[in-house]
Amino acid sequence: MSPPARRTILVAAFVLTAIAGAFTLEQMLSLRPDRPFGHTHMGHLAGWVGLGVISLVFLYSYRKRSTPDRCWPKGWFRVHMAAGVAGPLLILVHAGNHFHALVPILAMLAMGLVVLSGIIGQAVHYLVLRTLHEQRRELAQQGLSEDEIDARLHLMASQEKVFCFWQYLHAPVTVTFLVLVLLHIGGALYFGGF
Repeated sequence: MSPPARRTILVAAFVLTAIAGAFTLEQMLSLRPDRPFGHTHMGHLAGWVGLGVISLVFLYSYRKRSTPDRCWPKGWFRVHMAAGVAGPLLILVHAGNHFHALVPILAMLAMGLVVLSGIIGQAVHYLVLRTLHEQRRELAQQGLSEDEIDARLHLMASQEKVFCFWQYLHAPVTVTFLVLVLLHIGGALYFGGF
C-alpha cells in the first residue's frame, strides 16, 4: 500500500473514531433523556470552549498574511490543524445527536464540510510539497542557483491549480459556517438565555 493511501486510511479511521467518541461521550453525559447534555450549563460551556478552540484556526491565516515576507508559519499551521480537529469535536460533544433546529443542523453540516475540506486541503498540500521538493532536486541537478530555484518554485507554487481551487472552496464554506454559528448563538441566547 502506498504512503498516501495508508495515510488516508489512518486519517479516516481517526476521524470516524473521534466522531464516534464525541457522540458516545455526549450520550454518557446526558443523564436525563429529556435534557440532553448540550442543554445543560456544562453543555453550553463545552460549546463555548469548542468555539474558542475553533477561533484559534484563524491565527494561522492572520500570521500568514501579516508577516512581511509572507513566509509559511509552520508552527501556526500545526495549531490550525489541531484546533480544526479539537474544536469541532468539542462542538460535537456539545450538540450530540440531538438535531431539533434548522440553524444548528446547518451549522453542524457546514462545520463538517470545513473539517472535511481542511483534511482534503492537507492532503493536497502534502502532494504539492512533495512535487515541489522533487522539482527543487531536478533544478539543482541542472545547476541553477538557489535564488533561481526559489523563483521558479515560487512561480510553480502560485500556479498550482488544485491548491488554488481548494482555497476557493475552503474559505466560503468557513464563512458560511461562521455566519451559521453566529445565528445559532444569537438564537440560543434570544430563546433560551444563558
